[in-house]
Amino acid sequence: MSVRSAGTILSLLAAGSVALAGFWESEVLVDTGKVSAFDAVADTAGVIWAAVANADHTVGLYRSSDFGSSWQTRGAVRADSAVRKLQLLFGQGDSSFLYIFLLVAGGAGDLWLARIGPDSGLFSLAPVAVGPDTVDDFSAALDRDDHYYLYCLYANEHRTGRTGTFTRSLDYGASWEAGTDWWNAWDPCVSYTNGSTVHCAWRYALNGGEIHYSYNRHYAMPGYWSTYRVVSDTFAGQCLEPTVVQADSSPEFQAAVWIFYTAGRRDTAVLDLEYSASADGGSTWTPGLPFGNSFRDEQQPCLAVDRSAPNDYVSLCYSSSSRRNGDSVAAWWTCANSLNLDGWLEPVKVSRRPLSRLPPKLVYVPHAPMRLPGLFYSQQSDAGPLGVWFSAPWLSSPEDPATEARLRLPAAWPNPAVGTVQFSATISRPGSYSLAVYDAAGRLVANVFQAWLEPGPQFWNWDRKLQSGDRVPAGTFFLQLRGPGTCFTRRLVLL
Repeated sequence: MSVRSAGTILSLLAAGSVALAGFWESEVLVDTGKVSAFDAVADTAGVIWAAVANADHTVGLYRSSDFGSSWQTRGAVRADSAVRKLQLLFGQGDSSFLYIFLLVAGGAGDLWLARIGPDSGLFSLAPVAVGPDTVDDFSAALDRDDHYYLYCLYANEHRTGRTGTFTRSLDYGASWEAGTDWWNAWDPCVSYTNGSTVHCAWRYALNGGEIHYSYNRHYAMPGYWSTYRVVSDTFAGQCLEPTVVQADSSPEFQAAVWIFYTAGRRDTAVLDLEYSASADGGSTWTPGLPFGNSFRDEQQPCLAVDRSAPNDYVSLCYSSSSRRNGDSVAAWWTCANSLNLDGWLEPVKVSRRPLSRLPPKLVYVPHAPMRLPGLFYSQQSDAGPLGVWFSAPWLSSPEDPATEARLRLPAAWPNPAVGTVQFSATISRPGSYSLAVYDAAGRLVANVFQAWLEPGPQFWNWDRKLQSGDRVPAGTFFLQLRGPGTCFTRRLVLL
């Protein structure tokens, strides 16, 4: 893996060092039951939605309007059999439904779509691929252009040859086109980022040791798919779990594309991540780039694109564990951008509990306090996957529920501020405290205070200057107070 320092690559988010300094320390429980599948998405207003399939064949829908700090139930969908996999999408414009794709065990694997009104919670259930043929896996996407088409590639992984079918819906999931035959496709992944391009990556069924790729720049219209390409390194082993994304920048035929996958070689039992990168929208590729630690198992890659504004940033999350007995599986995060396709930040551990076999999920949340993603994952228990947790770098982490009541949260005035800013807080217990200012990307701007404090009211002044003497420009920033059992973040606007 090519890892770069955030200080030497100014174009990268300097989030790795911030996370190591204490972000990603708090988690919120979304669902408490036994889990067979889950997914999450954020809408354009910054509301986060999560769908969780439980052991009783119900899929619970949850909503958070405060960037993941609290969650409310918004209804449930009941399946006729166990849910093997689900995918949650949120539409825009005329297609502003919540879409839950459900792969159930019934019928040797049937694929359904639940279309839900986010305000009413009412839903309709319609088939996508139901019949005598087996569906073992699928992937779906929804475009953000004026068309708002839905795309889906599903596969039968019990055979080779014509294993898959690609289909799309032009009427917000009410009906589906006659499918396009897809050959030798296992582990399908469909992705849309911008423009009219749809990307597909899959595991090659004939040997299991290659990742194949194709794109379509005409909203996945039949007959316009590019020639299948091998984008993985060639070796005697297996390639699994491909995931593909394109940077949210224009023009789309010049925007970077990444494909990550799990590689298992025959000469070793270790699982490693590898990736391929394209700087021209998927036309040409640099395949088989190494990633990860050779002494650890890394798998289940998840890629997410930052769409806070047209930009080049992409985040990666994956599960990792050492091969020592008793070592639990954890989720790790890193990011890169189009200016340096292999310039990934040093990975940061972002989960506090052992991960289950279910893949973790990254979600970028519009208008969130920081331009970093949140993480969803399920915890491993003796009975299998248990509960769904949400972790984000902007969440506070009090020591116990009474901590926030004992501590008067850090305040800043004036806010918005033009000149010097004054901060205050009331400390309830002695200890070493620090007060720092971060920008919207998570970069450290200034250390306002760091020392031992006794209980009582505290006041600080900040002259808006960096250590270099330069004045901090206008913008949105975040004030963070850290101490014993305390980590609180508040927004600060400088004019």
